[in-house]
Amino acid sequence: MKKLSALMMIITVPLSGCVMQEGDFPSLQKRPYETEPTITEPAAPAPLLAPLPAAVQNKLDTAVAQSQAAHDEFLESLPSAKSRVAAARGSAPSSESWVVAHMALAALEIERSPSVEALADIDTLYRDQLEREALEDISGGIAAITVQRDAVEEQVARQQAEIDAMKNGLR
Repeated sequence: MKKLSALMMIITVPLSGCVMQEGDFPSLQKRPYETEPTITEPAAPAPLLAPLPAAVQNKLDTAVAQSQAAHDEFLESLPSAKSRVAAARGSAPSSESWVVAHMALAALEIERSPSVEALADIDTLYRDQLEREALEDISGGIAAITVQRDAVEEQVARQQAEIDAMKNGLR
């Protein structure tokens, strides 16, 4: 009996909400604030696209030229270093061919160091330009630096990959 009364209660209580009651119910039509255009904040003025200052552009050009010159020297010395490393493969550490191969790798590291320095210089220019653009609410210079930085970074990464591959061949 208790189960039957509990079951009746469970069924009737939710259905009582469906019974029509007397009274004034709110309309389901849209309210005025739902159809009126929303108020938007005025758009902020677009930041000025500024070219790099001449001094910054000169420093960037110098760093890129420095990196390219070092990369050209690196590429010129690479075949000789590869042949010396190939000749030293399988040789005992401290043997003459092993030492010659390591000296060739060290020479490549020295030749590529201006590229690494140029990348560091470009990173400094990037940071300084980022600060300048934030303070003066301008933009555009960062994009110019980024393009050049990416090219130099690619050269440095390729140089490092070549050196790493040769070092791994000597182990």
